Amino acid sequence: MKYIICYDIKENAIRARVVKCLEAWALRIQFSVFSGNFSTAEVRAVQEELLHIIKAADRPLLLIVPVCKACEKSIWMHGQPLEEDVPFLLV
Repeated sequence: MKYIICYDIKENAIRARVVKCLEAWALRIQFSVFSGNFSTAEVRAVQEELLHIIKAADRPLLLIVPVCKACEKSIWMHGQPLEEDVPFLLV
């Protein structure tokens, strides 16, 4: 299933580790937005890895949203994503 993953983390070092983790798993859409296709086990692994990384952060925000096939077809796109081969852009 496709997932959208977003974060808001103010600490530079922790944010850099989150980005490195997400770049290994997913495609970067915008600076704090990623997208990827994951199995249930994979999305749990991503969640666990991110939770481990952010445990020392002050008020971190992580958002992982599943996108069903029907919803994926109705996503509107405008502009260019940061990485190539991304099928949509959140606006």
